[in-house]
Formats: sequence, structure tokens, C-alpha cells
Amino acid sequence: MELAQQLKVKREERGLSQEEVSKAIFVSRQTISNWETDKTYPDVQSLFLLSQLFDTSIDELVKGDAVRIQQAVKQDSRIMRLLSYGMVGFWVLAFLFLLAFSLAWSEPSGFARMSKGNIAGGITFIVLYAIGFGMAIAIDRLKKRHDIVTYREIDQFLKGELMGNPDEEGLSRKHPALGVVAKLLGGAAVGLLLTGLLLALEG
Repeated sequence: MELAQQLKVKREERGLSQEEVSKAIFVSRQTISNWETDKTYPDVQSLFLLSQLFDTSIDELVKGDAVRIQQAVKQDSRIMRLLSYGMVGFWVLAFLFLLAFSLAWSEPSGFARMSKGNIAGGITFIVLYAIGFGMAIAIDRLKKRHDIVTYREIDQFLKGELMGNPDEEGLSRKHPALGVVAKLLGGAAVGLLLTGLLLALEG
């Protein structure tokens, strides 16, 4: 029996509402609903509290999902790896096109001290960087939608490898948006530095 079905059965066996279960384990009622409809998956701490509430073990609760969890870890990790390669690839191309246009097309544009190559390279840089940044957002959304960290925690727990809750303390777990912002600011800073360097060389 899968976890979603088990949670509903065990809750109804004890005559508890989703609201009562949510209060007992310190989550929202919508979270309980998402677990019971298999939209999301509880983390280790929530599983521990559920096992206590339903007087069973975590192993028993997730036994039917063990294979699915391992498959989810592999599949989502593979997709994230491909997106990461694409993200880095587009950002590298963005810098290369900026450099190539700026060096190969030095004709003045009449706009500030920028050459036509600077402008063409800048536009190309923005487009390619935006595509790469979109992939970075897709990675974070994938992590949030499928709860990669949670799946990995459960997988490690089933293998007896989980020591405490290291992922719970991670900055990316507490503030997932910071990772995206850091990527954006870091890339933009490098882009501005490279543009400034090119302008200095041309000047």
C-alpha cells in the first residue's frame, strides 16, 4: 500500500480529520491533503511524527513507496543534471558571444562609447543569459515540486544512511529563492565586469 493511501486509511481508522492530524504534527491541513492525494511527499521529520501518531514505524509507512522513491531520486536528479549542463552552457555562450561581437565589430555605434559589437554582444548576452537563468529557475521549481531533498532524505533513511536532518539545515532548503538570486547576481556581475573590461581595452 502506498503512503498516500496508508495515511488516509490510518487517519480514518482513528476517526481523525485532516485538520486534527495537521495540528498534531504541526503542518497545514492542505499539506495533509496533498500527502493523501499523492501530490507531495512528507519529509523525515513529518514521517516520524506520523508514525508516532498512528503507532507504527516509518519503515512500515513508506514500505510500499521505497522503489518509487529511489526511481524519483534517479529521474529527478538526471533531469536536474541536464538542466544544469544547459544552464552553464548558455551562460558560457553568452559570455563568448559578448566577447566575440565586441572584438570583431569595433565600428562606433554613436551610443555613448559603445561599439556596434558591444551592443550586438550585449543583446545576445541578455538573450542567452535569460535562457540559462530560465533553466536555473526550472531546476529550483523541479526541486520544490518533487521535493528532491525530501526524496533523498527518505531514500537515505531507508538505507540507514541518514544522520540527523542535514538537509533541513541547508540554506537552500530554508531559503530556496536565495539560490536563484545568487545565480542571477553572480552572472550579472561577471557580465558587467567583462563588459567594463572590453570597454577599457577599446578605449
